[in-house]
Amino acid sequence: MWKLLLAAWIAYGPTGPIARTIVKSDDCPPIVIDGTPSKMQVHAAKSTDYPVTVCEAAIAPEVKSASIDGEELPLKKLNRAEKVAIVGDTGCRMRTAKGQYPAQNQGCVPATWPFQEVAGTIAKWDPDVILHVGDYYYREAACKGTNCVPAKYNWNRWNADFFAPATKLLPHAPWIFVRGNHEMCSRAAEGWVRFLDPRSYLWENVQTCTSNLTYTPPYVVSLGALDVAVVDSSAADDALDQAQVPIYAGQLALLRKARPGAWLTQHHPYWAASGSEEDSDTMAAAWEQSPLPQMAGVFTGHIHLLEILNFTNNEVPQFVVGNGGTALDAPATDPTGTSLGERTVKTFYQDDDFGFIAATRVEGGGWKFDVVDKQGKVQYSTTSSP
Repeated sequence: MWKLLLAAWIAYGPTGPIARTIVKSDDCPPIVIDGTPSKMQVHAAKSTDYPVTVCEAAIAPEVKSASIDGEELPLKKLNRAEKVAIVGDTGCRMRTAKGQYPAQNQGCVPATWPFQEVAGTIAKWDPDVILHVGDYYYREAACKGTNCVPAKYNWNRWNADFFAPATKLLPHAPWIFVRGNHEMCSRAAEGWVRFLDPRSYLWENVQTCTSNLTYTPPYVVSLGALDVAVVDSSAADDALDQAQVPIYAGQLALLRKARPGAWLTQHHPYWAASGSEEDSDTMAAAWEQSPLPQMAGVFTGHIHLLEILNFTNNEVPQFVVGNGGTALDAPATDPTGTSLGERTVKTFYQDDDFGFIAATRVEGGGWKFDVVDKQGKVQYSTTSSP
């Protein structure tokens, strides 16, 4: 038997679903597909800071079953999206003092960092697919109380921040992974490329990442009747960056092939309320250059709250799901009736507790969105038309 460091999982990418796992050995275990073993391929080999091997195998449309080391993969849920769990900003906050931000140690125990509880609650809800809207890695410092010093990005911290607390949830349903600003080139990009990015990019160093992996191409995942368009906004400036606007506008233009009623997901909100102005003026300007009116909603994180904003004139609604585990922000001032960019807020809901959104397709093709706390209690519900 192979000694897996964590359960195997399936992720959707631009070429379809792939199976991944992480092992201690230099080579990869077999994957048993429809009863026949075949060798997995090395996606990322070991390094000094990442002494584990990441293995993968594409899952063809006709495949009915697959397992790795006896771990059954959730193939029966492939191409289904009747129940979608949306979660984000899950890591445990550890940072040094920087500018306006004080040093912070979240403690990384369930009372102060509840991501493992949130993950368990999602598993009990039993979704068809899990959408993570980014920011997996927050352990950027080693802390004793408020005394924090910078810490190296490595496998041990990636494992502690995401893989260990998500162990039971990882194989429960296929995932869509979105890259957050904590996974940008100057931060935890190497781990993102090794573990979660569904594409076959090779990590070399920060310089080549900045050259080649800052603006990775968008793609569309088709899950039965639902299209999910995925944008890498990890490098987007919260303030207005005129050089970035046409880059992201061009990426949005590539997503017009998504079917009406599609979801758009990225890490940075286009329009949101925050005391620290973390909605992205850059992304909002890109939308104005290249709007996608066929989208049924925009699903993001970045602000450490849960927010649902609807706008006048039937504009595309904004969902912010940044309450998966990292230290929460102070509640935002209600923006109802005010202008955010080029649109006016019609209704606003926020929740400053830990949890996720449970989205369920309803009769007629619309969606019911339940705001669920870490214990599984529904705090608020809203519906959308098809």
